[in-house]
Amino acid sequence: MDVKVFSMSLLSLGEMLGGVRDGLTDVGYVLFPYFPAEYSELNLAADLGMLATSGTEATYAGPAMIGASMEYIMLDCPDCQEQLKGLNTVYLVGGAAVDYGFVCNKPVASLDDLKGMKVRTGAADAGRLVEYFGGTRVALSGNEIYDALSTGNVDCSANAAENLTGLRYIEIADYFVEGIPGSMFAGLGTANMNADTWASLSEEQRTAVMNAAATLALTSWSLNVERNAAGIKAMEDAGKTVFRASDEDKARITEFVTEDQQVVRDQYANQYGLENVDEKIAKVSALIEKWKGLTNETDGSIEAIRQLYIDEIYSKVDVSTYGIQ
Repeated sequence: MDVKVFSMSLLSLGEMLGGVRDGLTDVGYVLFPYFPAEYSELNLAADLGMLATSGTEATYAGPAMIGASMEYIMLDCPDCQEQLKGLNTVYLVGGAAVDYGFVCNKPVASLDDLKGMKVRTGAADAGRLVEYFGGTRVALSGNEIYDALSTGNVDCSANAAENLTGLRYIEIADYFVEGIPGSMFAGLGTANMNADTWASLSEEQRTAVMNAAATLALTSWSLNVERNAAGIKAMEDAGKTVFRASDEDKARITEFVTEDQQVVRDQYANQYGLENVDEKIAKVSALIEKWKGLTNETDGSIEAIRQLYIDEIYSKVDVSTYGIQ
C-alpha cells in the first residue's frame, strides 16, 4: 500500500471530521471532543478517562484507556458504530495523551490552591475538576495558551509536561504541578478511516491497517511518556518548581471522579439524548478496570500491549463486515 503523509498541512484538526467523511483524506487524526454532538457516543467513553488515572493503580494508564475505549467502541457499542456510519467513518484505534498536569504562573502545591485560580482546560473532566475545587475554567484554543499565561489572563493551563519544552511554556511559566489533575486526553481517533477507502481494501489489508493503527497509537503514547519526563527534568534544571500530587490529593481526585459520574450521566442523557447511559457508563467503567489489570501484567512495551489489543479486540473483529456499509 502506498501512503502519503500530510503533517498538519492538508486539514486542520477542526476540519478533520469533514475531511475523513468526505474523502479529502483517507485516514485522519480526529479529536472527538472538538465535535461534541457528532461524536457524542464516543465522547461518553472519553469523558470517563479519569477512571484510568484514579482508583485502582494503573502502571500504564494510557494504554489501559486506549484498550478500554477500543473494546467498547469496536465490540460493545452498536450506537457508536451507528454514529460512525452516519459520518462515513471507520474507527480503528483510540489514543491517549497522558499524565496531564498544570503549567502555572502561581504556585499550586495542592488542590486547595486552585481556589480562585483561572485555569485553561481542554478536556471537560479537567474543567469540572477545577470548578469542583474552587477554580474557574477558561476555554481557550491550544494556540492561545502561551500568550494567556505570559499576560496573566490565565493562572494555569492543563497540559502534558512535554509542552513545557515542546511548546516552550518553560519560558513563561514558573511552576508545574505533576499529578493534578492527573487526567489524560482520551477522546482520540488516532486513525479514523474513510469508510469508502476501508471498503476498497482487501481483508488482508484491513487487518494490516488495524495492526498498524495500534502501533501508531502506542508509539505516540510511548513518546508522550518520554517527552513528559524530559519536560519535567528541563523545568527542574531551569531552577523552576515542580510540585507533585500528595497521596491525600490523589484520594480527593478519586472522590471527585466518583461524584463526577453523575454529572457525565446527566449531560449525555439530557444534553445529547443518549439512551441507556447508565448501562454504557457501567460498561466503560468495567472495561477500564479490566484493561488496568491486563496492561499491568505486561512490561509496558509497544509490542506487548499491541499484542494484547490484537488478542483481546482485533481478533474478534470480523474485517469482512466491520465498517462496511
